[in-house]
Amino acid sequence: MLKFLKTNKGLVYIILGNIFGALLTGGFWLLLASVQSVEKYGETSYMISLASLASSFALLGLNTAITTFIPKGQDKIHIPANQIILISSIIAALIVAQRDWLLGFFVLGMTFWMMSIYEFLGRKSYKQYAIANIGARGCQLLLSIILYYIMGIPGIIIGFTISFFLFSHRYFLSIKYFKRDFTEIRGKMKFALHSYSFNMSNALLMYLDKIIIPPIFGYAILGYYQLGFQFLMFLGMVPISFFQYLIPEESSGNKKTKLRIIGFGLSIGLAALLYFSSPIIIDLLFPQYQNSLDAIRLMSIGIIPMMIAYIINSKFLSEGNTKGVVIGAIIYQFLQITLMILLGRLIEVTGIALSVVIALSGQALFLFIYKKISRRAE
Repeated sequence: MLKFLKTNKGLVYIILGNIFGALLTGGFWLLLASVQSVEKYGETSYMISLASLASSFALLGLNTAITTFIPKGQDKIHIPANQIILISSIIAALIVAQRDWLLGFFVLGMTFWMMSIYEFLGRKSYKQYAIANIGARGCQLLLSIILYYIMGIPGIIIGFTISFFLFSHRYFLSIKYFKRDFTEIRGKMKFALHSYSFNMSNALLMYLDKIIIPPIFGYAILGYYQLGFQFLMFLGMVPISFFQYLIPEESSGNKKTKLRIIGFGLSIGLAALLYFSSPIIIDLLFPQYQNSLDAIRLMSIGIIPMMIAYIINSKFLSEGNTKGVVIGAIIYQFLQITLMILLGRLIEVTGIALSVVIALSGQALFLFIYKKISRRAE
């Protein structure tokens, strides 16, 4: 174990950054669940998800591009990428501001912060990544709760926005180098747009359902579902950490086969842990959310296909092979949206949770088969 930790010190920093960040974010949502009504909890989730999804659209896959190509020696690629992001984020912010002007600033802050932390990953500055992640999440928890008691839901949005801007310094450092030269990025846009589809499938997993659910099922159903979803996202930080670590490492030629096997085994253990402990957690901490129990237990199973999808996609992206990534993302998006509406109408919260698990499983199954076919073709 000590040898493993020494060899993969960067992974440890990423996991710590993501886990502590998730603890702080999850702590915020769980604390909020204890002070808000189910309907208000759903409304807050809707607002944050709308702005977060807009920020994901604004990234255009360029966050993954800089993580992949900086380790390959193209250490100036972040400058033209950040210039493009400035334009796309302003457009996304203006669109979302039609719903609430505060959300526009939220979009800008989150987009700049995402570009900052992905540059840290590309440069293998894993410790700085962990600091930027934990710092932003910690500030969000503190500021949002304080401002919520003063201003209500707008205070939560302001708290998130301030936190993102505070920890976006890496992005702002690149502004002084902006110029009309996009040579570094020009040949990488195809890669960026293909990885964009995978990034958007993850963004849709995290946010789209919370935008679709209120007009169809109401804020109460979203409130129950959101609590279950927070448990999935907390444990999902482990697959995400493996993905973020494997791309820059394997892009620079370091093979991590054993690490992939460890990741798969870890996902099974985490799924079992959440499945069997969730009834106790609900009874002790959230008795008013009993309707979330089946959703939590179902989504715990989703950790396994999520890990498979992230591990295989990290391999494809590090090799510059984006075709399978694109098709897998499309499969996920189609299954999630279609089944969420169909199963949600039949069994409400449980059906929506089941749609997430089926969509993740469909994506993972396709990627596994595609990987086998690709290896035989070689």
